[in-house]
Amino acid sequence: MIEVENLYYDIDTTQILKDISLKVLKNKFVGIIGPNGCGKSTLLKNIYKVLKYKSGTIKIENIDILTMNSKQLAKKLAVLSQKQGLNFDFTVKEIVEMGRYIHQNRIFSKENNGIVEEALKQVGLYNLKDRSILSLSGGEIQRAFIARALAQDSEILILDEPTNHLDIKYQLEIMKVIKGMRKTVLAVIHDMNIASTYCDYVYAMKNGEIVKSGVVEEVFTPENIKRIFEVECEVVRHPSNKRPVIIF
Repeated sequence: MIEVENLYYDIDTTQILKDISLKVLKNKFVGIIGPNGCGKSTLLKNIYKVLKYKSGTIKIENIDILTMNSKQLAKKLAVLSQKQGLNFDFTVKEIVEMGRYIHQNRIFSKENNGIVEEALKQVGLYNLKDRSILSLSGGEIQRAFIARALAQDSEILILDEPTNHLDIKYQLEIMKVIKGMRKTVLAVIHDMNIASTYCDYVYAMKNGEIVKSGVVEEVFTPENIKRIFEVECEVVRHPSNKRPVIIF
């Protein structure tokens, strides 16, 4: 679904991304991990065309993204960015309805309304749908924008720290919803144990490069965590799902 090959991105004379190559297969949940400032969000921004890379290729379903306009790209992928602009006072439902823009003209159909309301229910905001988005807590705002991405109903989800601002209950519930939808997902995740629980495959970045990739059992080892994050840890197996659990 997503293929990045030999990607380079510079800001002025500083090289931010260096020879990045990755693949995201259909219906797989792929995570990107790494320390702050290593280029994770910059990579995502290149994929959804907020930034223009210096060289390399990015393809969605074998189509070069540079040949796609914004609407064509939005039909393929929905984006939850790290920072959301809140310059206007919309209701929660209006924010989620924006995700349906690519599917209709001006009048919301009964089907569209049902999709919006279902997305609100999935993130636990249905009872707040008529509230001003500016009146919500940081975690509630994050859930509203997750609902907007879900309502867009694109085949691919690009998520930059989807559990940011969420308490542990909603971290787990939102990740379970996203995983259960069986969409193609590429997500930057800071919580290593969240990544271990939900990802099918992980790319680890450091200093603008991919330094390790594989299934979670291959990536989440004490040696790799020390190499990537420069911290000591132990790795044990979760008693239920048998996935790695990292103890710092």
